[in-house]
Amino acid sequence: MTKRHHILFLFITFCLVSCNLKNPSTQQIPKTTEFHPIQATSVVMIRGQLIYVPIYSSLPYAKNGHIPLNAVLSIRNTSNKESIIISKVEYFDTNGKSLKDFLTTSFRLGKMATKEFVIPSDDLSGGTGANFIVRWDSENAVSTPIIESIMYGTLGTNSFSFSSRGQEIESH
Repeated sequence: MTKRHHILFLFITFCLVSCNLKNPSTQQIPKTTEFHPIQATSVVMIRGQLIYVPIYSSLPYAKNGHIPLNAVLSIRNTSNKESIIISKVEYFDTNGKSLKDFLTTSFRLGKMATKEFVIPSDDLSGGTGANFIVRWDSENAVSTPIIESIMYGTLGTNSFSFSSRGQEIESH
């Protein structure tokens, strides 16, 4: 095989392989489909927690300045066998004032499912000490869900992100 044929072979192979790659901009990101409202029942919940989750809607920067941040509360059901009930997702500001109650009724979060709640960067009402209170319960024994916040933002041409884990404040 000549050098010319070898280069042509490599070029054709590259073209064939690259034709099979999916364009990330055309891929669909899954939406949460396993988060359903439930009716009040007399079922006994055997396990649950009230979780405090710190978030930062902004960070202090320079003299009297702030960097606005996007914040995402992520609730992840880690059980591969049972769903859990989410009955409270409430957002508070730096001074402990309730800003928004995200739920009007309880919801069932399916096994291994995740639900997110977003505070956009243009909402600075929470301040640097904002937080969520999340209540979850289960009708059966389950593993503890992961409840955390992810914050991200930009400063000039730099971007950054960080996360905070929720802290149990009550167990029931």
